[in-house]
Amino acid sequence: MGLFDRLWRVIRANINSLIGAAEDPEKILEQAVMDMQEDLIQLRQAVAGAIAAQKRTERQCSQAESTAAEWYQRAQLALQKGEENLAREALTRKKTYQETATAMKASLEQQNAVVTQLKDNMRSLESKISEAKSKKDMYIAR
Repeated sequence: MGLFDRLWRVIRANINSLIGAAEDPEKILEQAVMDMQEDLIQLRQAVAGAIAAQKRTERQCSQAESTAAEWYQRAQLALQKGEENLAREALTRKKTYQETATAMKASLEQQNAVVTQLKDNMRSLESKISEAKSKKDMYIAR
């Protein structure tokens, strides 16, 4: 049993030595920078998508609020004309649109938090990329 353990240890040591000799720190740093830049591109796309969804939700929320206001006006007109059934129906529709607008406002708050977090992550990654590039340049200068 001890012989196999020693043999395995020698094999692992030789493999680690070969890998260590093959490693070029400059190439490793360059690959790390390239990987981070690819991640940055994906993160920028995610930020753009989140902002687009946020704008779309803002428009939908505004539209729901304006539609609710229109139904309220219609309810007032119906009451002025003495048609209570139409007024009730208009108020029901107004309530539906108002609930939709309220739900969208809650969604907007969540989207704002997500967009803020994504932007913070993007700035952090950009600073890490610049730091990695400066380390690579310092290593090359040596």
